[in-house]
Amino acid sequence: MRKKICFVAVYFITCILLVGCWDYREIDEVEIVLGLGVDSHITPSEEVDKLSETQFLVTYEIVGIESEQGQLKSRVLKDEGDTLYRAIRKIIEKNGKQVYLAHTKILIISEELAREGITEILDYTMRDAEYRPDVHVLITDNCDAGEMFKDDATDVASMRLNDTLKNQNKIGTFESSTVWNIIDKMTKKGFEPAIPLIRMDKEHVDGNLIHIVGGTAVFKASKMVGKLSEDETLYYLFIDNEIKNQPLSIEYYFEDQLGHISLEILSNETKVTPVVNGESLGVNIAVDCKVAINELSHQIDILDEKDRSDIEMNAEKDIEEGITELITHVQKDYNSDIFGFGDLIKRQKNKTWKKVEKDWDNIFQTLKITTDINVQIERSALSSHSIEIDKY
Repeated sequence: MRKKICFVAVYFITCILLVGCWDYREIDEVEIVLGLGVDSHITPSEEVDKLSETQFLVTYEIVGIESEQGQLKSRVLKDEGDTLYRAIRKIIEKNGKQVYLAHTKILIISEELAREGITEILDYTMRDAEYRPDVHVLITDNCDAGEMFKDDATDVASMRLNDTLKNQNKIGTFESSTVWNIIDKMTKKGFEPAIPLIRMDKEHVDGNLIHIVGGTAVFKASKMVGKLSEDETLYYLFIDNEIKNQPLSIEYYFEDQLGHISLEILSNETKVTPVVNGESLGVNIAVDCKVAINELSHQIDILDEKDRSDIEMNAEKDIEEGITELITHVQKDYNSDIFGFGDLIKRQKNKTWKKVEKDWDNIFQTLKITTDINVQIERSALSSHSIEIDKY
């Protein structure tokens, strides 16, 4: 009898567990969201003695096949609430359908909100079962997040931005960040988040407004404290060992004339090492970069060993100055360890870390940085000679 009861119990439990799609929803019952913008919105209070209430203003880019040719079209919906969750659910009042967030590619947060703190937003995205932790996060540069999406646009902005962020290793002006790696840094002592910036800019050709992803928002814990320019971000990528195939432009004196040389980075390896010397603590940054000459503004003999050596030395000097100035700028103006030096010391010099952990904010500001930069020209693209101009 006991065996029969066990058999029946196992049978029913197995049936329940093997029933798939128990919470399925038909595709026409939901709105598929690809992009999400979050702004802060102040609602004035109707009561005289009550303060105005700050709410979340949420903008969705919803995508669907709406043309006869099967072309994807996007539309924009907005709603607000005192929490992100309430704002997202309130959209049902206007639209009649619940939004489906599992395909969200982009989460854009306004600069104003980022300076107040993003903990609440990230907490919701990690708790909600539909969100994926690999959603890309962007911070607006002096504009609202809702402006990033256009109603009835044939071009789906979220898809294009997702492609842009995936190609970070071709440009070197930003480093993509996902919900997962931002939270990972926020929860570590000795590592602060850095998130790419986005703005709208006028296209030079036809004057239309287009998205520009470039530069970096610097965070201290969950609050944005400053920005890095696109040029500074390149050297941040060097320190973070995220240089793959980005262009590197250097200034060079061709005899007495100042010109430019464009280098293509073929490979790079950056090794950051904590240096402990008695009571002195520092970090050494060693860069080993292989490049190709891709563009010359003046005539030069690329095959000449001295000229090649001069170009390599100029590139080394530029990288060294760029890295040193960036770290000094972040130490003095933001006091935010976006480079993860503290986390590195914790992993490689744990005894030292235990001594400095409590005072890390002060120590980071005066941390001694040394560099060892090595640039090697490996080839000159498809030409070994500059273009010679006839003189009359």
